[in-house]
Amino acid sequence: MLAPSVTAINADLIAKVCSSGWPESISLEFKRDAPGYSDKDKHELLKDVSALANADGGDIVFGINEANGVASELTPIFLEDADSLSRRINQTIESGIEPRILGLQFISIDVEGGYVFVVRVPASFLGPHAIKVNNNRRFVMRNGTSTSDMTFDQIRLAFDRTATLAERARSLVFERIELLKQRLTPKPLIIGPIKAIHFVPLNGIAGKQKPNLQEIYSEDFIKLIEPDWSSAGRVFNLDGVVVYPGGRSDEGHYGYALMFRSGVMESASLGGGGYQRHSSETERFYVWSLDMTKYFRERTSTFLNLAKKQGISGPAIISFSLLHVTNYELGIDSNQMFRRSAKADRDHLIAPELWIDNLETADIDDVVRPLLDTLWQGFGVERCLDFDAITGAYKPRPDY
Repeated sequence: MLAPSVTAINADLIAKVCSSGWPESISLEFKRDAPGYSDKDKHELLKDVSALANADGGDIVFGINEANGVASELTPIFLEDADSLSRRINQTIESGIEPRILGLQFISIDVEGGYVFVVRVPASFLGPHAIKVNNNRRFVMRNGTSTSDMTFDQIRLAFDRTATLAERARSLVFERIELLKQRLTPKPLIIGPIKAIHFVPLNGIAGKQKPNLQEIYSEDFIKLIEPDWSSAGRVFNLDGVVVYPGGRSDEGHYGYALMFRSGVMESASLGGGGYQRHSSETERFYVWSLDMTKYFRERTSTFLNLAKKQGISGPAIISFSLLHVTNYELGIDSNQMFRRSAKADRDHLIAPELWIDNLETADIDDVVRPLLDTLWQGFGVERCLDFDAITGAYKPRPDY
């Protein structure tokens, strides 16, 4: 693979690949020419793409010649524009590989004399993927710098891989939520409702991609600080790196974030509190809806961006929870709060986890909106009001 994130692939990197003689690997292959139009050329493209998807993913780079498995010189593409090539390659892959490979990315990099074209293939958890050859199916896999047909055992294991990893991811989320229910947290939290998010990349569960914890501890911990924390601390523990609010914690902290060694991320924060409009009135307890929306959306954005920066890709499972909310109402706005009650229908509101096909291409609002709708419905409200009812765009209400 040229770089953990496609945003780092540029002309300077391409020049370095050639000048330094980067070798081909299990996740990187160089091609002198763009794919041709013949059946043979199409079959070669399909074989290369499916082989990477059935292994650990990687990049196919068109426009760089190789000699003895090492990048040797630029051979820029110029006879066909990049948009046309992208459409043609995508159509060939769509019609020639099954099941469909989700999360493919096409990147063109302008260089002198034309451009270099990169097909980024994710490690797929929906395989094994087969090449359709006439009425037959062929399963291939990348082995080192070569491609070979998969054995029966490899095919069988590939069919089991996604279901097994997804189940492990769900089990991990369940275990972490159970600990939060018991308030067994890496840093003690102030007593009250807990809003929690769990982000589980399947490549992390599989042990294929791991974050650099030293980098998280020394630099990227800043990204895990919540906006309303006046200061922050961080510490290593057996799970990974914990980031939490600084200052005294006699009653507990307002929240924390945890980056696991596997790339799994967890964040939990105080989710509500009591309110009295007048001293003569009975105190009522609320989950502040706008704060909840902002928290889950901001945390999701942080986790997605941090995963990309750390080179964690592929599919993931994400979960939103509101815990310990018995007798808590959803504080929608100041008028609604005193007009009617929108109480939680159980002690713990746990939205069904959402599957993200590919972290590189995930749209934050497509991820966040259905999960928040579910949590609002746990209070008897139709949907989260911080998204436009028609377009679905994020449209937070003003603070009240």
